[in-house]
Amino acid sequence: MKKNILAVCDTESGYACNFAEYMNRRKRLPFEAEAFTDVERLKEYAGENPLDILMIAEADMDRSVERIPAEKLIILSEDKKKEQGEHKCIYKYQSVESIVREVMEYCAQTRPFPAVYTAAEEKLRVIGVYSPAGRCGKTLFSLSAGQILAQEREVLYINMEDYSGFEQLFDRNYEKNLGDLVYAMRSGKINLMWKLESVAEKMGNLSYLPPVQSPEDLRNIRFQEWVQILQLIRESRKYEVVILDIGNGVDQLFSVLDLCQRIYMPVPGDWISDCKIRRFEELRQMWTGELSDSRICKLSLPAVPETDKADFPGSLMWGRWGNYVGKVLRENEPDGSI
Repeated sequence: MKKNILAVCDTESGYACNFAEYMNRRKRLPFEAEAFTDVERLKEYAGENPLDILMIAEADMDRSVERIPAEKLIILSEDKKKEQGEHKCIYKYQSVESIVREVMEYCAQTRPFPAVYTAAEEKLRVIGVYSPAGRCGKTLFSLSAGQILAQEREVLYINMEDYSGFEQLFDRNYEKNLGDLVYAMRSGKINLMWKLESVAEKMGNLSYLPPVQSPEDLRNIRFQEWVQILQLIRESRKYEVVILDIGNGVDQLFSVLDLCQRIYMPVPGDWISDCKIRRFEELRQMWTGELSDSRICKLSLPAVPETDKADFPGSLMWGRWGNYVGKVLRENEPDGSI
């Protein structure tokens, strides 16, 4: 199979090598990164190995570089507000994750997704975390399970709640979120594999799609679009596990739950929560689908751990809380190898 090569060239000491090393450490990125600190060496290599993407420092750019056989040419600019010209410009001094997302977004406009993701036959495991009761530790359990599973697997977390609070939780504003992926799906004009990668973020080893910004945005996503998102993830062959943190505002709740092989349901234990869960069970029995008891694992979670925001959510893997979540996963996930 043809390698998909991304070459990065910068005569500035260390930049290209560090960038390529980071790229190649990332599991299953659709490229193999090659670093160059000499333009002539780059030209020699490209003469024998046609490049899918060439990223080159603005200071090293000249007309001879434009003649290098590369499907896409991207200029690494030192000017954060550099205007786009003949070639795509990306600000050089930002995080590698941010640069990768910009590259993916750029490629989403025109480029077929590389075949490297379709080489292996893999089954996607879809885990749902849901409870009709509120304030039950559902999101903490979801993130903890994601962090633990992501130590050994490629895991994608998707928050499907009215109010995720992620921007406040992580003290940041997201340039793109789940809503951008849904919009791209509806437009039909963008390569969705690239778009998925351009939206996805990382927290430690766990990948996640930044949530939509409002309850209205969530409610506007139809059930068939959730199906399409999962199919897109499945076809990407990048992720082995998807964790859906499901709220009550999703379209066709029981149908969404039916997409999951396993559903973890935190149960607070107070009498009002018990009433809500009994009502859920009554409605589940009336639903025409086949959402069986065997797929639902009810949990009495331990006390929510006190955690330093600076260490969140990685700290959730340890202590009594982390031990409990790990035990639940070992007992309920198919290979028990956590």
